[in-house]
Amino acid sequence: MKKYEVKATPMNQQVSSIAKTLALATLQNDFSYKEFVEYYKMHMVREAKKEKKKSTVVEISARTGIDRRFIAPYLNSEQIHVKPSKVTRVFDDVLAYCKKNNTKKILKNDDKESFEVLCQKHANGSLTPKAIYTELWRLGLMKDVGTHYKLKKPKSAEKKVAKATKRMVAIGEAITQSVDGML
Repeated sequence: MKKYEVKATPMNQQVSSIAKTLALATLQNDFSYKEFVEYYKMHMVREAKKEKKKSTVVEISARTGIDRRFIAPYLNSEQIHVKPSKVTRVFDDVLAYCKKNNTKKILKNDDKESFEVLCQKHANGSLTPKAIYTELWRLGLMKDVGTHYKLKKPKSAEKKVAKATKRMVAIGEAITQSVDGML
């Protein structure tokens, strides 16, 4: 398949600026890019359908570049479906391990049920246990206690989500105003 180079134009620069803003927003608010992309595709499909109400699934696919198999689900559902990240799957297994063993700690390595083994199960070769732990630590979910990792008490998760939601609302409003000004 041939790749095409995108020439820098004022429009491309604005698209890049919007993409950068959204990248910063997703990182700052710990929002999954996969979730963002799924919402983006859902809204593209719906807007294409609004543009031409009698368009077929194949026509919407041609217009949006989205595989035709996914058009109907985007049109018919209010929910999106995203596979959990590797980090999330490891953390879910850590939680299950801790619950099963009535503990808040998991051995880092050298055990058949260690953190390292859980990491290999979900991210063997793509992410290191250190990188997964670092992300879980950054999220405030775990801490290093020598030979073990320990679950941290969730720091008012509701407050964190409320702040992130407020920031995302502000970004959404700013982008909407910017787009409305261009139309």
